[in-house]
Amino acid sequence: MNSLPRYAFILVLGLGCAGTLATANSQTKPPGKPPGASISGRVTVNGKGKGGIAVGLRTSDYSFSQSAVYKTTTDPGGNYRITDAPPGNYQVAPMAPSFVVSDPDSSVPRGGKSLVLAEGENVEGINFSLVRGGVITGKVTSADGRPVVEERITAMFADPLNPGRPSITPGSSTQTDDRGIYRLYGLAPGRYKIYVGQSDEGSYVIVNRGRPAYERVFYPGVTNSNEAKIIELEEGGEATNIDITVGESIPGFAASGLIVDGETDRPLTDIRFGLQSIVSERNSPMIGIVSVSNSRGEFRFENITPGKYAILIYPQPNSDGRSDPVPFEVVDQDVTGLVVRTSKGASVSGIVVLEGTSNKTAIAKLSQFRLQAFVRSEGNNGSGQFSTIGPDGSFRLGGLQAGLANFSLGAIDRSQLTGFSISRVERDDVVQARGLEIRAAEQISGVKIVVSYGNSVVRGVVKFENGPPPPNARVTARLVKPGDSWPSNLRPEEVDARGHFVLEGIAAGSYELQVSAFIPGSRTKQPSVSQPITVIEGGVTEVEVVIDLKPAPGPSPNP
Repeated sequence: MNSLPRYAFILVLGLGCAGTLATANSQTKPPGKPPGASISGRVTVNGKGKGGIAVGLRTSDYSFSQSAVYKTTTDPGGNYRITDAPPGNYQVAPMAPSFVVSDPDSSVPRGGKSLVLAEGENVEGINFSLVRGGVITGKVTSADGRPVVEERITAMFADPLNPGRPSITPGSSTQTDDRGIYRLYGLAPGRYKIYVGQSDEGSYVIVNRGRPAYERVFYPGVTNSNEAKIIELEEGGEATNIDITVGESIPGFAASGLIVDGETDRPLTDIRFGLQSIVSERNSPMIGIVSVSNSRGEFRFENITPGKYAILIYPQPNSDGRSDPVPFEVVDQDVTGLVVRTSKGASVSGIVVLEGTSNKTAIAKLSQFRLQAFVRSEGNNGSGQFSTIGPDGSFRLGGLQAGLANFSLGAIDRSQLTGFSISRVERDDVVQARGLEIRAAEQISGVKIVVSYGNSVVRGVVKFENGPPPPNARVTARLVKPGDSWPSNLRPEEVDARGHFVLEGIAAGSYELQVSAFIPGSRTKQPSVSQPITVIEGGVTEVEVVIDLKPAPGPSPNP
């Protein structure tokens, strides 16, 4: 998919910019169920309140469950109210497939808005202006006139500033029915290109789907996106008879082989592996096919379209075995006799320690996590491995490739990781500032992974001068520890629709607070600076930031 270079504004707060930052500390509240927050607003269509529109609130925290969903319906005047939501990060959006939000926040699905809710907070004025979505209908047939069934149809914006940008509206993709007919609905007003079939960029390679694959064809029947006819949709408009005829189906072939132990040639059973499409040196997407070798060590893929691929072995728990990718090419026939040979990889063992706290709950929780290693080397995309953490903090990572290893903590429910971050890695009491260097098949012991724990909170409000940021801006807040040699596990948090943000699980200490706004398509840049703050153990640091959005001269850096 072609696209013009993207640009971004980077707004970072500090002394050199027309902004101020104020902090205040308060005591934490005793444990117990916090009072719920409420959210209210109005949904309008063409300026008039619209009743009967469902509005949903769901957590946007990066957690396993994602199950905290609250729903309500607007009254005849278009008003809605959601109550008793626990503190946290949320996304609120109207749930009306036939409508689209007229001024969507591009960083939130379905034109919703992000919200950071505090306990007992009453948030008002979260309003949505809707317009009726457009419709595109048509039929897809083969070269001999037969309907093409269950084939995906996609609408993408024909935006001259960003050609090929996928549509962000919910109805931008669908499948043909048993008559080859499709109906895309709920599309935002704009200019579209419609296509059917498989992209030649390798991201949609068809494997094991049991029906023909087709080369990508744009309406009205061209393979070059620049020659596609543009469909213009007005608010609530409908474009009919947008019919596409596909060419001959792409032939599918099989690839098969064995997975064996590299030293003994013994077939290996139940080895998890996957298929990678090789588009270019920098673009090798994984295909969503994961399988295991059978009782004779055999594997087989069906219906692979012509192209370049590689077989990848996934990390095997409690194993030192590994394998380099095995490349192959499908041209015009089945590929047989592929052999994936495993070899003994490097290993890293040691202990994970929690420093700076005597919190028994935090200490006990550490053994419920896993330690993850990701190893990169020159000319290699890198590979990962993970290990459980024993009750005594011990770990062992096997089957590693040679390269530079970085470590992180993992959990099924990532919300459980709040407050935990790796502060440094030591090998024989020497801090590994850049990461841990691993040689081929090296067996490394005595590694110490030092984890810090924090229970403090930084809560802030960002205020904007000279106008609010545009709806497609993405504003984030993050903390950086000055002089910290190890990459921080403190991921940035988004600033919500009201300019609020919260950073939780922060260890006491001195930090640089950085707030950044990224505005797609912008060609100017705001000054960038940062501001130091001090976080107190177990407390809440409240921050207010004022940013002048007046554009500064100079090009925006490419992200």
